[in-house]
Amino acid sequence: MNLTDALRPLYNAVGRRGGVFAMIHLLWQKLQTVQGIVGALLFATLIIGLFLGSPVGRLVCGAGIVALAGYVWYTWKREGVFEEALLRRGKRQSPKEESGEQQGDMKKLLFDDFQRPSSDYVVKEIDEEEQVVPSSKSGRAIAVSKEEKAEEFDIADFFDLDSDIFRNETDPRSEFNFLLTKLLLGMKEVLFAHTVAFFWVNREKQQLVLETKATDSTNFMTGKRLPIEHDVASQVARSCKPQVLGRINSLAEKEMLRHYQSDEGVKSLVVVPVYYLTGKEEQRLPEGVIVADSKAEDAFGAETLATLGHFTKMISALIKSYTTKYDLLLDSELLTSIRRMQDRVKSEKTEQSVLNSLVDETMKLLNWDVLTVTMYSEQLKGWALQKVSNRSFTLYPTVNDVIAFDNSIVGRTIKNNALLHLNDFEIEPETRFFADESIAMKGSFLSVPMSSLNRCYGALTLESDKKYQWSPTEAEVVYRLVENAAGLLEVLYMNDAMKDFIGSDQSSGALNRKHFGMKLDDEIRRSEDFHGELALVAFAIDNMQEHINRYGRDGFESIVVQVVKLLRMNTQSYDVIGRQDSNTLHVLLINTTANNAYVWAEKVRKHVASNVIEVGKLNCGVTVSAGVSGLSDGMKGEEIIGACTQVLSKAIESGGNLVRFY
Repeated sequence: MNLTDALRPLYNAVGRRGGVFAMIHLLWQKLQTVQGIVGALLFATLIIGLFLGSPVGRLVCGAGIVALAGYVWYTWKREGVFEEALLRRGKRQSPKEESGEQQGDMKKLLFDDFQRPSSDYVVKEIDEEEQVVPSSKSGRAIAVSKEEKAEEFDIADFFDLDSDIFRNETDPRSEFNFLLTKLLLGMKEVLFAHTVAFFWVNREKQQLVLETKATDSTNFMTGKRLPIEHDVASQVARSCKPQVLGRINSLAEKEMLRHYQSDEGVKSLVVVPVYYLTGKEEQRLPEGVIVADSKAEDAFGAETLATLGHFTKMISALIKSYTTKYDLLLDSELLTSIRRMQDRVKSEKTEQSVLNSLVDETMKLLNWDVLTVTMYSEQLKGWALQKVSNRSFTLYPTVNDVIAFDNSIVGRTIKNNALLHLNDFEIEPETRFFADESIAMKGSFLSVPMSSLNRCYGALTLESDKKYQWSPTEAEVVYRLVENAAGLLEVLYMNDAMKDFIGSDQSSGALNRKHFGMKLDDEIRRSEDFHGELALVAFAIDNMQEHINRYGRDGFESIVVQVVKLLRMNTQSYDVIGRQDSNTLHVLLINTTANNAYVWAEKVRKHVASNVIEVGKLNCGVTVSAGVSGLSDGMKGEEIIGACTQVLSKAIESGGNLVRFY
């Protein structure tokens, strides 16, 4: 401390306090320093020189004053008192500013004189570029470390540019796995762990199923499943209580950690449960467990459990989101399947079309090995397999095999109109179809009734070689799909029933098959009673499938309607036109011989071939083939129809656009 600094507190104390005792106390403190002693000697020498009368004495005192003044000047210059004063007045630049250069490797030391006296003093080395600001306590300048430049980052450090999650539409399972993997990576960094893994708890199969992991190990398990035994993860899955192990004996590592193929040298372990509760569970059991380990001892503690608690809550939220999205996806796929099935049946209104579309849509919704459809067969007089789709190499019942209705799963499904779901056929062995069936599969079996509002039409069964193949939600999806298929079957059957009561075909106006047969029988009896003539002509449009492929079912129906109009133009009002099927038209000519019927049929054939048929906005030409048969004595209605059908087939086989006579 220099003399100026020594005298300044004296002045401040006198001005601030105004007390003599304070001034004397400060003088006494300053006299105990080197600068204070030099100042006192200088003052004493000056006083002595003033009172001495001898020139020699004054010369000696003057020399002493000069020497003491020189010492004070040297001390002030060394401590930079002059430079500080000039800088404050703005009359001189600092040496660094004058030279305009950095002073090589010179360094500054920061000494904090406010440190506690009892502690060791610390001197900090600071950089030349560090900022110096006044201290809030003393007004002195203190050093503040300079701000470090931010590290250069790229967008890839904050966003997964190559991830399919953000580029394409993904299923909920892939999205859940992606987010969970990122979360486990964050947990691994926060915990300084060696491995962090998430396992599902499958209580039906008593297994821990690996979902994803974040690990530095090359020795991690290659499989996905571990049986629930006596390791730490299994204990947490059963007891629902988290476990923290600070020190693991190397001899017990294999028994306590089973997610490594061999010894990994793990010393610490923490396992916590992950819950997903919907409010319906009677017993709150975890859906999964998080396993984190470290190669350092005592790496985890009570604070680790608190940290992991935040992560498990986040994972529970992810599970809820995944479950909700998966259910919505199933519902969306179900609605799409129902719409596709309805569109397919609209274009082909047959029972076989419904069953084929049902098999195809079930294949898109679920994984299965064998699918069957059981319905009542009039020919076999019992419930039999109408369709079997076997995607495995296992021996299985085939089409037309009659089931044991009273002693089988399928029979019970139809009788009770109830869904039956067996997850493990080894535990619940039953008869699927009939007693002597030989089926090697022992996995999952699902039997779904094909029921509408009015009745049950049969059952659809799915079988898989894997146990617990389908969840209750997936079983419900299949039930809804089969329910809609049953509704389509009911509509088809009701339409057929209505046709029996409605005399004419709705689109063409011709009599349907039943009423045409009744009219034919009446005319045969009339002809026999009055000895009249009667002839039957059967027409078929050539190349029916080509027209359907080009114009669709509705377009072909429009062609049939216009052909019927051409027939009416060439018949008498008492003649009868009937429609036997989608492509066969019968014309009953009253009081007409077979020869005249042949001539008439040839005339109609040419008339149809020469006309332009409009199909929507398109025009086309069609041809017809015809078979002619006259009524003979004792001939029944079925016989004359059979004769016409026979000669019509020959005309079609000969290339079409022909008339053949029976």
